[in-house]
Amino acid sequence: MDSGRSGRGHPPVTLGGVTLDVDGRRAFTPGREVRLTATQFALLAHLMGHPGHVCSRAELMSEVWGYPVTTRTRTVDVHVAELRSKLGEALRIRTIRGVGYGVELPSPSP
Repeated sequence: MDSGRSGRGHPPVTLGGVTLDVDGRRAFTPGREVRLTATQFALLAHLMGHPGHVCSRAELMSEVWGYPVTTRTRTVDVHVAELRSKLGEALRIRTIRGVGYGVELPSPSP
């Protein structure tokens, strides 16, 4: 059983070396759990939910922070830097200068 929680229904999301337990709001890299703040988790979940897509800062500010208008802030940049630090090589978050961020799809195995 799942410790009494009802409504579980989202399967784990795995991309590269990162697995997200969406219902449990937990993130894992091989061999360890990665402690994320609620905002870091929401940002990572959004990026992983759109692999290969470039998410603009405006999109991230709207979807993750709930801001309806683009604000001139470094909030997204700071949170992405924190995610990179916590995830290491498990998942590559690309910067597309002047546009936003995206996660790279893993290379196909030969």
